[in-house]
Amino acid sequence: MVDLRKGVVPQELADLVDLSERPRAGNWSLRAALTRYAQGQPQRVGALLDLVRRIEFALAEHVDDLRSSGQALWAAIEADASSAPVEADGFVVGLLRAAIQIDRVGDALASWAVALEGERPDAAVDVVIADVTRQLSALGVPEQERPRPGARGRG
Repeated sequence: MVDLRKGVVPQELADLVDLSERPRAGNWSLRAALTRYAQGQPQRVGALLDLVRRIEFALAEHVDDLRSSGQALWAAIEADASSAPVEADGFVVGLLRAAIQIDRVGDALASWAVALEGERPDAAVDVVIADVTRQLSALGVPEQERPRPGARGRG
């Protein structure tokens, strides 16, 4: 897989494109926190990971844009989130805005995974799954195809 983070500036954008592996609270990545969270919520984790994979796959096709136009992309992200991007990079900005939502819930999941105290962030995860699913569908980001079960899997 393409290293999306390499050569991307500003740092905030580089951190965002390293959504699933970047260290968070207690040095936990989103993937590590999801492993702990999955113990009670495997369906939510599966849905969230599908969204992460869709975003990473779509961003990989725009790695040159991330590297050459990172400052402009980040400025567009920081602009009013309610305004629809109109420039050619609107697709990439839309992907990054969706990634921001997952990034925020990733921080909450990592904090929960480290402390294992307080309420599980189920409601926040549900909101992000619903919102990001809609955003990716509106952007036309394809869903992952599920492998068909083989003869043994149908058993």
